Amino acid sequence: MALTEADGFPFLSGGGEMGKLIRTKDWSTTALGSPDSWPSSLRSSISILLNSQFPMFIWWGPEEITLYNDAYRLILGEKHPKALGAPGSKVWSEIWNIVGPLAERVQKQGESNWAEDQLLYINRRGFLEESYFTFSYSPMLNEVGGIAGVFCACTETTEKVLATRKLKESEQSLRKIILQAPVAMCILRGENFVIEVANEKMFELWGVASKGVVGLPLFEAVVEAKNEGYEELMTKVLTTGKPVVGREQPVSLPRNGRVETVFINFSYEAIRELDNTITGVMAMVTDVTEQVIARRKIEDLVSNRTEELAKVNEALMKTNRELASSNAKLEEFAYAASHDMKEPIRKVIVFSDRLKNSLRERMNETEISLFERMEKATQRMGLLVDDLLMFSHVSEKPLEMEEVDLNKKFENVLADLEMLIEEKQALIAVGRLPTVRGYRRQLQQLFQNLIGNALKYSKPDTRPEITLTCKVVKGDEIPSAAMQELPERSFYQVEVRDNGIGFEQKYAENIFGIFQRLHNKAEYEGTGVGLSIARKVVENHNGYIWANSQPGKGSTFHVLLPV
Repeated sequence: MALTEADGFPFLSGGGEMGKLIRTKDWSTTALGSPDSWPSSLRSSISILLNSQFPMFIWWGPEEITLYNDAYRLILGEKHPKALGAPGSKVWSEIWNIVGPLAERVQKQGESNWAEDQLLYINRRGFLEESYFTFSYSPMLNEVGGIAGVFCACTETTEKVLATRKLKESEQSLRKIILQAPVAMCILRGENFVIEVANEKMFELWGVASKGVVGLPLFEAVVEAKNEGYEELMTKVLTTGKPVVGREQPVSLPRNGRVETVFINFSYEAIRELDNTITGVMAMVTDVTEQVIARRKIEDLVSNRTEELAKVNEALMKTNRELASSNAKLEEFAYAASHDMKEPIRKVIVFSDRLKNSLRERMNETEISLFERMEKATQRMGLLVDDLLMFSHVSEKPLEMEEVDLNKKFENVLADLEMLIEEKQALIAVGRLPTVRGYRRQLQQLFQNLIGNALKYSKPDTRPEITLTCKVVKGDEIPSAAMQELPERSFYQVEVRDNGIGFEQKYAENIFGIFQRLHNKAEYEGTGVGLSIARKVVENHNGYIWANSQPGKGSTFHVLLPV
């Protein structure tokens, strides 16, 4: 028999699906009996439960009869609706050895209890699954003050716990990359540059044992290098966020029981937190002492012993081979590190999004903003890793060139950039392009970067207009010192002209350097790698690239490819 508010049970009104199920259930066949016999404390609790949006349930009486609301129904999964009116020990038989004693303590001792992120292996979909819950059990009193039941408010925290675990695993993966790097790397925290993590290569470079050094300020662990200017360089990175690079810089370090001058190449990069504050420095260092000493010896031999030129040349070639081998290892590491970082970055994006969605209802606007800033920073890092991988690819020439129709390559570029072109309503005019001998994937990347660059740096209030033309020229027709030695050689001169924001001509060479940007990230997105890739591709084809521009009047990029 269905119950209604008109039947004298207003405490059962509302409550969505569960309110309807409780009203229509024949309770006379259960240990609770008809609702007209239910004590006022149970009625009040049921009213609170049904009208709450938070997951709640009641275990009433010695049989622990189960009543719950719509929000808790989602936690039950396939146990719903059979759980309504059933004993708690049967509903949750697979975890009763854990939750049963907690409920019994409440009923016998009247003590509330609390569990946070409690691991429970529950069966709600036909199999046991790892789940986590935060919940509290509180005693419910009957009319004479005795304990008659247990009231529980709970929330599932499985996604939060698993996301946190994945974030920790990602951090551990990044630390593993540093520890296994083939070059010296470390992370230094705070204004005292406390050693947080360093690999064995770095400890070897410092000339100190790894035991007991982690956690100490760098210049307490390596006192020999103190007051040689490196504190100031790292402080500059901390205060400005700008990277600092050094080549063949001298530093005093312990070697074989004494202090020696060691020459190093180094790169110091700022470590930023979610709120964009700078908390540390990541250092990558290479010991180039042998190369420096070898080069100096060679220079002395060349200047003082011209009669030994043959021997000097042999030593120089050996040194160059060693440098080439060292550079090859660095490039291999850059590729491997970039490739291996893609998965941790992807995981950070995925699990931070899950964590944000899980916590959204409990976060304020500032906390949501911090999550969004973290996601944007991680996405920018992902773009940078992709560009570094591309830079590593174009650094290695394929084995053989082939005939490449640039018209077809440009059609592919327009297809790839179709959405951005439509978004900016850009007009692109293309003349007839030649067929050249080269590497087809690299040539497509060249034009994609140049056209993408023109679209990116367009004026916000002006429709982008991009023109691509080609003509055959001789070396002596090109106003470049590099061409003076090739006056009769023929080239295809491809010009990409736009009406964008332009730049000052004095920066025309700087823009082709890796990580070089003339505008900040807030104005124009990018990684500062695209034009570096373009120059590398042109160099791989024995060509030349340069740019002409004026602020506000657009830019023209000139590409020479051998005929």
